[in-house]
Amino acid sequence: MENLESYFPILGELSLKAGAIARRHYNSQVEFERKSDDSPVTKADREIELFLRQSLEKQFPDHSILGEEFGETKKNSSYRWILDPIDGTKSFVLRTPLFGIMIALEREGVPVLGSIYFPIQDHWLIGSAETGTFLNGKPCSVSKTERLSEATMILTNPRELYSETHGERLQRLAKSVRLVRGFGDCYGYYLVATGLADLMVEPGQLKYYDVAPMPPILAGAGGVFTDLSGKVDLLNGQGLATTPQLQEQILQTLNSL
Repeated sequence: MENLESYFPILGELSLKAGAIARRHYNSQVEFERKSDDSPVTKADREIELFLRQSLEKQFPDHSILGEEFGETKKNSSYRWILDPIDGTKSFVLRTPLFGIMIALEREGVPVLGSIYFPIQDHWLIGSAETGTFLNGKPCSVSKTERLSEATMILTNPRELYSETHGERLQRLAKSVRLVRGFGDCYGYYLVATGLADLMVEPGQLKYYDVAPMPPILAGAGGVFTDLSGKVDLLNGQGLATTPQLQEQILQTLNSL
């Protein structure tokens, strides 16, 4: 399948079925364990990833798969699926309905298609630079805000404002915008891709499966996804999603001495 739009119906169906699993667990007693990096994992994470892996292996037996909970299944293919069964497990455990089921497709090692499904809101975001980005089947785009002083900024963890590593830079940025909110994880990128917020910044600790869907989704919506220096690096743990007209203002504010 070279046409990325041909994947849309498949990912839509898988997202809806995975969302039903998430809601079943969300509406019952959520129990979790701590992984080696101290992040939580629930039965829902594992059940959703197993469902997605098995479904994708049936549909695309030659494609590789990399998932957060069960690692990598390598195949002799230029395509690889990246799975984050629940992005925002901490939100899920807290019964905060801002978590999402994330799927990305790589071609030749580069993410070219991204999908995020929010089971509680029943919002499905899918997109690529080749196809555009769609929310529940309708085209969506980033905001047209032109001045940083009028922008809305999203930050997953407010404690980052006081961190030794990035605190001073983030405070400088936060003081430069109109509004700052702490909506976490993939929900912040959803807000940027649909034009509801103007920038999402995460200074560190992101894993590859946390960010793989973001470059294609943002590109399809007319936005940009980079690290805090403006480079496209999905392995250094940083994320900055915004609009082309705000990017330079943000980078200057973050990186001014």
